Amino acid sequence: MLKFCVLASGSRGNCLYVESPGTRLLVDVGLSASQIERRLRSIQVDPYSLQAIVLTHHHNDHVRGVGVFARRFGLPVHGHPETLQAIRPHMKEGQPLEPWRQAFTIGDLSFQPFELSHDCFPTFGYLIRWRSRTLALCTDLGVVTDSVRQHLSQAHALVLESNHDPEMLYNGPYPWHLKERIAGRLGHLSNLDAGRLLGSIAHGGLQRVVLGHLSEKNNTARLALETVCEQITPALHPVVSVVEQRQVSEVFSV
Repeated sequence: MLKFCVLASGSRGNCLYVESPGTRLLVDVGLSASQIERRLRSIQVDPYSLQAIVLTHHHNDHVRGVGVFARRFGLPVHGHPETLQAIRPHMKEGQPLEPWRQAFTIGDLSFQPFELSHDCFPTFGYLIRWRSRTLALCTDLGVVTDSVRQHLSQAHALVLESNHDPEMLYNGPYPWHLKERIAGRLGHLSNLDAGRLLGSIAHGGLQRVVLGHLSEKNNTARLALETVCEQITPALHPVVSVVEQRQVSEVFSV
């Protein structure tokens, strides 16, 4: 069985816990090492049982605690070569860095990266597979490409960005340049964009969707859930839930 838990999601920090029968790991470490440790223990996971850290990109809300956490628990860090180069200031000499350039495996989990349109180059989503089960992680993207649709259409479970409501964003307190960044092609998906994407890739095998990376100022959990679910054909409707920035999700099984 493939299990996952969103330990943090949003501009304050991002971290996803993934577990299979033979492997435990984190995708991104965007909170402090102590915060991540506390959140792992809150779901009865010993951080010393982890085997690796995998990174999506090098924005600080995804790598803030990676150096300390990796040192504290003796974990290798996997990522695109340019991502690993960018995080070297977080690391001490001799810490194991594992670059990949295409699909790779960690224990009994296989990873298929796919590139996302974001203002941190490069940024990736992942298909994470255990046997016949597939979990997709897709956050931090400003536009949906054919490649994104093709990869997500293979998922049985999906963690998907639903960042903002455009009306709340443009009427909100952010300066104009930040509003333009968030809404742009290298920014973040709106609720409607996330819903349209989900509506286009939903299939009978897609069981669970967790909406994440919600803005605290430009979105609400209720609005995200309602907007996204309106775009999904009822006959193909997976179970959809929301994780807010200060929450730890439940542990889901695929």
